Amino acid sequence: FSLEDPPATTEPDFREGEPIKCVEELRRIIERAESEGVESEALDDIKSRLEELEQEAQKELTITICHAVSGEAVAVVRARPTDKVVAVLREGVLRETGDALVALRFVVDLQVLNENETFEEVGIKDGDRVLVVRSPLRCLTAAFDGTCRVCSLSDGFSKDEAIVAVESGPVLSASLSPCGGHVLAVCSGGDGCVRDSYTGDLEFHLSGWAASAEWSPDGRSIVGASDTGAARIWCASTGRCLQVLSGHSDDVKSASFSPDGSMIVTASADGTAALWEAESGRLVVRLSGHSDIVRSAAFSPDGAWVLTSSMDATARVWNSSSGVCARVLSGHSKALSGAQFSPDGLRALTASFDGTVRVWDTQKGECLQMLPAENNVVNAASFSPDGSSVLVASASESLRLFCADTGECRFTLSGHEDWVRVAAFSPDGMLVASGSYDGTARIWSALDGQCIQMLEGHEGAVVTAAISAC
Repeated sequence: FSLEDPPATTEPDFREGEPIKCVEELRRIIERAESEGVESEALDDIKSRLEELEQEAQKELTITICHAVSGEAVAVVRARPTDKVVAVLREGVLRETGDALVALRFVVDLQVLNENETFEEVGIKDGDRVLVVRSPLRCLTAAFDGTCRVCSLSDGFSKDEAIVAVESGPVLSASLSPCGGHVLAVCSGGDGCVRDSYTGDLEFHLSGWAASAEWSPDGRSIVGASDTGAARIWCASTGRCLQVLSGHSDDVKSASFSPDGSMIVTASADGTAALWEAESGRLVVRLSGHSDIVRSAAFSPDGAWVLTSSMDATARVWNSSSGVCARVLSGHSKALSGAQFSPDGLRALTASFDGTVRVWDTQKGECLQMLPAENNVVNAASFSPDGSSVLVASASESLRLFCADTGECRFTLSGHEDWVRVAAFSPDGMLVASGSYDGTARIWSALDGQCIQMLEGHEGAVVTAAISAC
């Protein structure tokens, strides 16, 4: 009995019942080989192929993806009813077109499909058609050289596409508005400003001192840490201060809106976090329990919980209505630098000065995974939009992409010539943007870890690298 020339296992036509025949034939080959005591790499390959075909045979749905404008078929995919619909459709389009530098939105019955819904939940059946809408992606970068740049990824930093905005000192952070039309930048010295993202023209400065700033979900307001233990809410059209959130006894380290924009949570060096009404600026509840500086505070995706990280080496999960601490996430040996919820709110990620990133079950408070950072330094860590991966940038020239469930390193993204300062996923999770002390930003495929584009032009460390579909 020989496995030197196993039967061909080309991709079968699943609509003609071929997978069942292939599966049965491979099973017979494996059974005969094992009964005769055959052990070889070829047998292992056949077993792997059998497992792939068995999984493929379980896919009951055949879906056609069509261009929303022309109606032409772009790709045909097969899936199980329980598969995440957007992930399967996106992979099918990318496999056929190879164009990763565009945003893909999928539409059924005039409704844009949600990232976390399954085929079953959406109501897509075998033989259905789904429309795909393609739109360009833009990348915002900001650096210590005092500039912000916005470009179309398909063009890179070309003379026609790149917008350079010279700020009053090194840029500490920058973000695009929800509509993509404006850039919010905070510079050293407390200067915050908003510029047109297409022309680079200055629109206004934020009144008063700004140590940090972020947009409200609807883009109408801006909140950020200010001076003298306060946070401020600004009008996103004029820069006028709408509310001063006073109540902390030491510096405010972060300030963030709730998902619906009605509440704000602040983190302070006084060891507490606080919840405020965005409309009135009224203090609702103070979150007390940490024994050291609170570095960050953020709402869960549904707004029901708040996650704080502290220099006391713990993170805490709080009920946002009552202010009661529900979980203490304890296990790091040194202070935390940040924390965030997973997209479904069931897990949390913490980054620590002990050189590790941990993934936690927020319901039980248990550590699920411990991910090591290179050279024991975590510069950035985040969940992918679907929560399946964790991206870690550390004290090295590369990034690593881990499986959130197993902790296995999927890819190492190598190419920068100095430490990676910042990294983030694109909204659809297909791309990763990174910024480095080498003055460049890079765009990577999250599917295979390959560098797709290098963005040059900055003359200092890149501190913001973000991809937007707007």
